[in-house]
Amino acid sequence: MWKKSEEKSEKKTVAVYQLTLGALYVAFFALAGNVPFLSAIQIIPGVPITLQVFLVAMMGLTLGVRGGLTSLGAVLVLTFCGLPMMAGGKGGPAVFAGPTAGYILGWVFIVVLTGLYSSGMMKRLIMKKWKGVPLHVPIAFLVGMAGVLLDYVCGSLMLAAVGGKALSEIPALLWSNLAFLPGDMVKIGLAAVLSLSLFAAPALRGIRPVRS
Repeated sequence: MWKKSEEKSEKKTVAVYQLTLGALYVAFFALAGNVPFLSAIQIIPGVPITLQVFLVAMMGLTLGVRGGLTSLGAVLVLTFCGLPMMAGGKGGPAVFAGPTAGYILGWVFIVVLTGLYSSGMMKRLIMKKWKGVPLHVPIAFLVGMAGVLLDYVCGSLMLAAVGGKALSEIPALLWSNLAFLPGDMVKIGLAAVLSLSLFAAPALRGIRPVRS
């Protein structure tokens, strides 16, 4: 009886912990899309540099699939309702019909892939190390980058569709995303490192993270 009560209390603590993280991610999302010195950089016209990919990866890595999608869904709903959640203070239904909408919708791939990893493998890897480096860091990085590449595909297809591009022009649009690759690698790498401490915090106290 005591053990069941303790497990119930632990799950409740983790639920509150994850709910708090999710709320913080949503709260900081608009700020992440409007960092002045980054937003001024537009490698592709209309697509500014932001820290939102970092937050999206953190959603999946620390909250799992269900929690991550809930947080991302909250961001998308608030955006649709008109709140300035996106880069440049943009909000409203028009955001999802514009040429960059594919990159926004493509964040789902990042959350799902990192969330599946978080829910399935992360707990077993956070304490394992190779040459002093937690195995979680490189694996989370690779999983996150796989999601980023799928986001590029989604974004490029939307750019082609909205811009009336021919099928022959899609490969060029895909290659143009390589300009974002170095920056996104830094963001995903940062998420892999920071998620280690945020995810491990409950585990190191003996609390078992809730699987999504």
